[in-house]
Amino acid sequence: MKNYLHQVAVVLSSLFFVSSPFSAFAWGSLGHRIIGEMSESLLNEKAKAQIFALTDNASVAMVSNWGDEVRSDKQYDYTSNWHYTNIAGGLSRAAFDSIAVKQDNGQNIYQVLLLTAYLKQVPNDTAMLKMLIHLVEDMHCPMHLGHAEDKGGNTVQITWFRNKSNLHSLWDSGLINFQKLSYTEYATHLMRVNSLQNIPFDGDENTILDWAWETYTNTQTIYASVGETEKAYEYVYHYKPLLERSLVKAAEHLAALLIYIYQ
Repeated sequence: MKNYLHQVAVVLSSLFFVSSPFSAFAWGSLGHRIIGEMSESLLNEKAKAQIFALTDNASVAMVSNWGDEVRSDKQYDYTSNWHYTNIAGGLSRAAFDSIAVKQDNGQNIYQVLLLTAYLKQVPNDTAMLKMLIHLVEDMHCPMHLGHAEDKGGNTVQITWFRNKSNLHSLWDSGLINFQKLSYTEYATHLMRVNSLQNIPFDGDENTILDWAWETYTNTQTIYASVGETEKAYEYVYHYKPLLERSLVKAAEHLAALLIYIYQ
């Protein structure tokens, strides 16, 4: 398979892609900030110093939503399909790896690969740093590796505490909002009950594909759970562990990429 991490000669400003009707945000603002807060706790001092210099001392948590916020700026229209990868269910790992790096079904995984390589060579690009942070977090939101025919679960209707909703909204914000915690409270809780790990990363694209594959397998579990959503309390009990593992893994993997770039 072609090694996309070595395509650093690509000029990012030339990547103007066709927009897609898929427009839902991943995780919601709380989820992104929870991941950012945990991720920052894993960074070494050198990486923190370089990142804070680029973000005017804003925390990783507070720049985590930048990738969604700039959707209102037309100069970033070309990034509209960087937030997701539409991908069919039931794929083998080999088929998944092949499809994940294509650019015609949404480009989330592809852009995580590309921007990691780009920032390793051009680390002072603040906009693309903030975009990478956001996209890595998106890559761990299960419904952003969902099916094209239902727009990542957006058209999969569910009943949630007697209200109409959809599967995508449940997993980007509903389960998190149900906890009624601020992002710092939730991040602090997750760091207390989990031993966050510094994950080694040496630039190997297959490691990133491993992370995406884990999200993909979670996505299949979530699609199969639709019939359980009407019993909301039971659903929270059974699926909150999967949600929280996804948040923790996202933080660990984001920190690994940032340390690789800014070590």
